[in-house]
Amino acid sequence: MEELQQARTTTQLTVRDGTELHYSDRGREDGPVLVLIHEWKGSLRNWDKLLPHLAPHYRVVSYDLPGMGLSGKPRSTYDFKVMAEDLFDVLQELDLQDVTLVGSSMGCSVILEYMQRHGDRTARIVLNNGPVMLVRRGDFPFAMPAEQFEGYIKRLTEEWPLPEWGGLEDSESHPALMAWHFSIAMQTPLDIALEVARQQAKLDHREAIASLTVPTLAAYSDSDPFYPLELGQWIADTAPEGQLAIFHESGHATPFEGPARFAKVLHDFVTPVTP
Repeated sequence: MEELQQARTTTQLTVRDGTELHYSDRGREDGPVLVLIHEWKGSLRNWDKLLPHLAPHYRVVSYDLPGMGLSGKPRSTYDFKVMAEDLFDVLQELDLQDVTLVGSSMGCSVILEYMQRHGDRTARIVLNNGPVMLVRRGDFPFAMPAEQFEGYIKRLTEEWPLPEWGGLEDSESHPALMAWHFSIAMQTPLDIALEVARQQAKLDHREAIASLTVPTLAAYSDSDPFYPLELGQWIADTAPEGQLAIFHESGHATPFEGPARFAKVLHDFVTPVTP
């Protein structure tokens, strides 16, 4: 117990391969537990606007994935097997039970890999605007063609960091917001960003979705430029206990764009009203 209390007062947690993960543990200690997992080139700071809506009701844990944010950046393959084991270590080290896992974009891939390999300590999951597979294979339509993916990787490699800023110009209207998101993305070194993207391109989580044993909420936006609303519907239809929540007039970063709406959807899913 003394070690656990110490862990909760620090901001670093060491996982099995020795990597130090930067994490946050906020909100009500006796509340239902939410574990938030951020997107590619993101950090726990991406949840900043959502946290005030959740903290009065929930214990909210978030952390920087390895290689990103303020977490360690070791020599590694940065594959999703390792990220799934890291999530297992976070849940175990903080002794978190009956957790709701919430993933944004690439965070969905981390959750699905974890559920495929472990799944314990988890009561339900929320997948927000993330892929089931990143690069198309077979007849699954909700993924990008391989040549589109390779073209993006080539541009990122040759023009870094300009593509990152250009993507923000397409989605952010205020220079301060652009600078804030850009500063977060720049905490991920280019070589790590490329390695993570190539590892994610190998994933196919269709069977993982079909095999889920916990309630699953697909929270998808009708104006997301990356993952269509139809993918959210496919997840809701394929997961044994699947549900769909639609965010109208919302883009890719739903928790940031509409934190109050997103918090309300989470609350209705985690603590539904019983008749």
